[in-house]
Amino acid sequence: MDFEFGETQESKAFFDRNPKFMPMFVSLIELANKYFGRRPQPKNQLEDICFGLGHASRQDFLEVVFLAVNGYGDGSLKLTRGLYERSVTLAYLVQNPTKVERFIRYAAVQEHRSMEAALKVVTSDEFDALMGAPNTVAEIRNRYQEARPDFEIDVCKACGTKRVQPSWDLDVSAMVHKLDKLYRAFYLPNYAIPNLAIHATLSSATLKEGTAQVHPEADLHALCASFLMVLVIRSQEAVFRLGLEKEIEACERDVQNLRPQGDEV
Repeated sequence: MDFEFGETQESKAFFDRNPKFMPMFVSLIELANKYFGRRPQPKNQLEDICFGLGHASRQDFLEVVFLAVNGYGDGSLKLTRGLYERSVTLAYLVQNPTKVERFIRYAAVQEHRSMEAALKVVTSDEFDALMGAPNTVAEIRNRYQEARPDFEIDVCKACGTKRVQPSWDLDVSAMVHKLDKLYRAFYLPNYAIPNLAIHATLSSATLKEGTAQVHPEADLHALCASFLMVLVIRSQEAVFRLGLEKEIEACERDVQNLRPQGDEV
């Protein structure tokens, strides 16, 4: 795939600060393309979901580094959250392949919650006109009623009905504790902090443009995204077994070499 950062003052300054980034980026994208630049022929649900999450992660990665390279540190920060959550979910599903069906079925709960939130503002007719089949109010509610029993937990004392669990299995922090310690290292910069940036918080109202924080943060986001992309590729290798372990290790070394001296990840 072709990808360009553009020639801007910010991109030139980024590559001047990070001379090893472009060779690493080229190698990492070439490796990623070997996993995602092919027509998927999934043999089971695990392969189907893992390929899809991985493909979305590659897009996240490209968007994060494009924004970081061009000086949009806040934008790159917000997008690292999706990349991190997908990388964690991928690794957790690889570790627990029997839970893929649960991941799929929970989509009915997620779309129902989103719909009910929307109906607090718009009418059912307005919702149906925009969404259409197979995502009308009635269809979403039918799918939800079919899936709900699989995710019911304790009884709500206030209303007397069974509550539906808030996540498809474990929450993100609980999944992280089940995985390699590297995922824990990225939790704060790529999940907890971005949560403050993507919502209407005091933190998101604090202007950083033109301050000394901008460039170091953009560099950090590009570095973290590169590490996460390697982890995503490792999950792909665990599922699809393309035999590219040596190339993965080489990319991992290249990313490690981007770190400032004294930093540990």
